[in-house]
Amino acid sequence: MSFSIKRLPFKAVLFLLLALLAIIFAVSLVIGAEKVTIAEVLTALQTQNYSAFHLRILFTLRLPRSILAMLSGALLAGAGTVFQGFFRNSLADPGLIGVSSGATLGAVLFSIFSLFIPLGAFLGAIGAVMLVYVIAGGKKTSFEPSRLLLAGTALGVFFSALTSIVILMKDKELYKMYLWTQGSFNGKGWQFVHIILIPSMLSIIAMFLTAKPLDVLSSGEKTAQSLGLPLQKVRVLCLISGSLASATAVCAGGTIGFIGLIAPHIIRILFGSTHKKLLPLSMIFGSILLLLADILSRTITAPMELPIGIVTAVLGVPFFLRILLHGKKGIGR
Repeated sequence: MSFSIKRLPFKAVLFLLLALLAIIFAVSLVIGAEKVTIAEVLTALQTQNYSAFHLRILFTLRLPRSILAMLSGALLAGAGTVFQGFFRNSLADPGLIGVSSGATLGAVLFSIFSLFIPLGAFLGAIGAVMLVYVIAGGKKTSFEPSRLLLAGTALGVFFSALTSIVILMKDKELYKMYLWTQGSFNGKGWQFVHIILIPSMLSIIAMFLTAKPLDVLSSGEKTAQSLGLPLQKVRVLCLISGSLASATAVCAGGTIGFIGLIAPHIIRILFGSTHKKLLPLSMIFGSILLLLADILSRTITAPMELPIGIVTAVLGVPFFLRILLHGKKGIGR
């Protein structure tokens, strides 16, 4: 009798992915331009030398950075899962449909005017996803995949162009904003963890609330409505939760593409498309992917560092082309 990975119990898969995440998280703390060994850390702790160089690297730089990467990966993968379920299209990644670019534009504008950056990112993300929603078909029962992709791509390019104009007008902050548009966790400390922690938890809770409605919605809006699903409330919940997750990830690490595309797609192939299982597994896998990408970004050209958005693009573009050429247009079961 042939073995199918889809037959594995959900709890077993969840445990294995969490164990893998814990291992990669631990590895991310010790790998970088400056190597930090466990022995050095333990020695510093035993001697109570809390100002030791390697201890400061670990707890001041590496730990908050890895937490931000882990949270951002989960948020991007969760947003991708929600958007793909809502639009019923496996290409509906926050980056590909312009949401991340909209969030980046909002964040950059609010940064220049010294306003609350997370609010700017959220407003930019929600504005972008609403435009894509309207252009791709609005309240129609189905979304044409090519229309959705073209609308998102066009809006993403437009928002990126506006962001570039704003950055060029503020040349004193050019490098910092450039890194933001390319994606980077470099230099992000505990203050960023504190800023995104509450929005992260709120968006994760909201995304989990969409799991059951998205399963009903997968059969089509007319069928879902006949089953008593409150479509308008579900639309609002999906758009707000996905936008808040995307905006929070932008605040943490800038514009990072393809995590929201790759993670849900692989998990869906391996373990099925029931959102109750798909959403948590995709979020954990997204954390794993982004932690690995962050490790690569700081080691490939060490002591220099590549923007993490470049790493995810190199890994994600071939994957995207494969889905585009060989994948299914929709994701309904």
